[in-house]
Amino acid sequence: MDKLKKQVRSFEVAELANISRSTVSRALSGDPRISEETRARVEAAAAKLGYQPNLIARGLKNQSTGIVGVVVTDLDNPYHAHALQLLIEKLGAKRLAPLVFVGDTAEGAENAIARLMSYQVDAVIALAAPFSKQIVAACRAGKKPLILMNRYDGPDDVSFVCGDSHRAGSIVADHLIENGATSFAYFAGDDTTSISADREHGFTQRLAEKGFELTGRAASRYDHAQAMSVAPMLLACGAEAIFCANDTLAFALLDAARTMSPFGRPLIVGYDNSSLAAWPAYALTSVDQNLEKMTSVTVETAHAMVGDAHGGVSRIVIEPYLVARGSTSPQSRT
Repeated sequence: MDKLKKQVRSFEVAELANISRSTVSRALSGDPRISEETRARVEAAAAKLGYQPNLIARGLKNQSTGIVGVVVTDLDNPYHAHALQLLIEKLGAKRLAPLVFVGDTAEGAENAIARLMSYQVDAVIALAAPFSKQIVAACRAGKKPLILMNRYDGPDDVSFVCGDSHRAGSIVADHLIENGATSFAYFAGDDTTSISADREHGFTQRLAEKGFELTGRAASRYDHAQAMSVAPMLLACGAEAIFCANDTLAFALLDAARTMSPFGRPLIVGYDNSSLAAWPAYALTSVDQNLEKMTSVTVETAHAMVGDAHGGVSRIVIEPYLVARGSTSPQSRT
């Protein structure tokens, strides 16, 4: 039987690189005080010996592991999946390791948070999580900095990075009016979050300022199949333009409109500017939340808060913008 390979220790890396053991530790943890030449020498020695530092053990000693917990829900939503991908990439660029937990229900969320708190994470990012109260309580108990991303309905002293949903609704209303619509409907998500309510409020408020009001409204889970079953009722109201709370609802509405009226349909706007929105089959006009910036700022905020669970509260709002495509072209209604 082959013998187990002997575990390489940091002092062996130090001897090979001809530097101190503490310098090895600092170099491999990304300490900015270490020169690039020294860091390269340490990394070369570590690679030659097959050395891998024990981050958990280091965290127990230094009270910092470089691990950031990420709690996410609804990965079937393309927006959430893309946001998670960007967070993982940007955490890696900061030499931080993401520890991801998924919880789509209240019970699943509680279990995810309980498990997350058992690890030595430096901070927690909650991505559009619908269970803010449990996350806030757990992070406070564990003295872990918490950042809510794309959500802001939590206690006043919780940090968040989110898009301006109210402003987005106003932008959509202006765009539809400019493209000739005179009657409007809203396709809401079946949720109670503040960001969802603010999208609708921003939309209806700007319509009222321009002398218009909704002629139809419907709600559905953010699920294509259910949205398809609800869409005919909304289309039947005869609105010339419909704003949808996210792209999944808008895709379902476009699919239903093709079946009901293949030669014309209302102007349709989605929200999130997911990858499918640019596909020619949809050519969906959609609100872009500037996810690149939102995830970058979230990671920067988490990095700055590490080791400072009782520091100042950071509340950052990212400006959205509209990406216009064929679904709101006036010709689409003819």
